[in-house]
Amino acid sequence: MSGNTPSFARRATLLAASTLAAVPASVPLPAQADAPRAVPPQRGGNPPRFHRIKVGDVEVTTLLDGGMGGTNEGIRGFFPDARPEEIAPLREKAFAIPQGLHQPVGAYVLNTGRNLAMIDCGGHSSFIPTTGGALDALRASGYSPEQVDTVLLTHIHPEHALGLSYDGTTRNFPNAEIVLTQIDHQFWTDPGMESRVPQGQRFIEAARRAIRPYGDRIRTTEMREGLEVIPGVFMDPAPGHTPGHVSYRVTSQNESILIWGDIAHQMLIQLARPRWRVGVDVDGAMGVQSRLRTLDMVSTERLLIGGVHVPWPGFGRVVKDGEGYLYAPRPAQFS
Repeated sequence: MSGNTPSFARRATLLAASTLAAVPASVPLPAQADAPRAVPPQRGGNPPRFHRIKVGDVEVTTLLDGGMGGTNEGIRGFFPDARPEEIAPLREKAFAIPQGLHQPVGAYVLNTGRNLAMIDCGGHSSFIPTTGGALDALRASGYSPEQVDTVLLTHIHPEHALGLSYDGTTRNFPNAEIVLTQIDHQFWTDPGMESRVPQGQRFIEAARRAIRPYGDRIRTTEMREGLEVIPGVFMDPAPGHTPGHVSYRVTSQNESILIWGDIAHQMLIQLARPRWRVGVDVDGAMGVQSRLRTLDMVSTERLLIGGVHVPWPGFGRVVKDGEGYLYAPRPAQFS
């Protein structure tokens, strides 16, 4: 090495040489670029979903059956009172997906200690392809359909009732009594009522198919506020969506939850504009009255609520907000 080489350069050269000499010949030097790393394939799908809470001594389990929706062209028909310039900001506020109105579909299991009951039981993929998961979710939650002794129907729409039987022959709940109002039963089974169904013949046939196998295991009741349908579960009439549409209040140890069927399909929109009629209601004006009465009751009482189209995990409260209401979801809790 030249005597003119700076001392720090000579030291760096000697250090590099000694480092290379110290590496065993059997150890390869690092490659210039890492080889591509194998990434596992995306899995897709979701496991059956359920979530549990306690209301007094009653265990309430919500089951996610799936979801449903429609096209943008159907929005005007669903909300006939809404103008496009009114609905657009509400949808944006809800981070709505571009392709129409969509909502979850759920069902509820009540273990009261005396009964294992369900409030509605989901739909079936033969009618709405993205529904039909309630039975799998029920099994995943630790119960079997054979253990259910009562199914309380809010009304006989397909995403609420086709879990009973999708083919009109099979009893998915072979040991259950089916409870619904006499008014709703008559509405869906009387040929004279068919012209009053906004959704048409396909919905009528699905309703009849759902309940057909149960025969004398169907118990129809009067539609009366406070009617105790099973011990600790009380009816709350909410006609309009269908003539016999009801909610159910579950009460135990001075605690309560109101579980509704279709008081609201689109929680943010319908709570903000509760006076808008819904095009799929049999009686739109009566549906508005039932919605206003229910929302006033649950917000005044600060009552916990659940509902078939309430966002997952299906529990929350309603808060008064000017001329409308806000939905405050109850976060998933695990203790």
